[in-house]
Amino acid sequence: MNYRDIFSGIVFLIIGVTTVWMGKDFFADAAYVPIGVGTLMGAFSLPLIWRGIKSVLAAHATTDSAAGRNTTTHPAPALADHPARFTTTLGCCLVYYAALPIVGFYTTSALFITLLAVLLGERRPAVVVGITLGFITLLYALFAVVLKRPLPVEFFLAS
Repeated sequence: MNYRDIFSGIVFLIIGVTTVWMGKDFFADAAYVPIGVGTLMGAFSLPLIWRGIKSVLAAHATTDSAAGRNTTTHPAPALADHPARFTTTLGCCLVYYAALPIVGFYTTSALFITLLAVLLGERRPAVVVGITLGFITLLYALFAVVLKRPLPVEFFLAS
């Protein structure tokens, strides 16, 4: 049985619907990103929920024809396979959220990606720097160039 898929899918569906609901109040061109992301998150959560339900139903359908009982019992899997990694990621996300308005978007994002990669075990500096620079470049291109939306100002540029 795979209750994790059902639980994760429902959580992503709720986050996606909430993102779309909150994004609908943004101005016309600023609403595209949250509505698009929320819609995709909600849409991609449905197959995850379906897979989890199929897994649970398949486990319950395994019956002994003579006894009419489940012949196999599957222990419920843990909600997180690696609790330490989950806790590390959650802690980094909370620090990122708290530091974002103070430090600035690009600096906080660069530090977040670098720190999280190292804490989760990536040890190749070229990979960490490449992913960080690529991600920051994509963020800048999306928000500053394409959408022309201001982001929290960097602490060293604030006057």
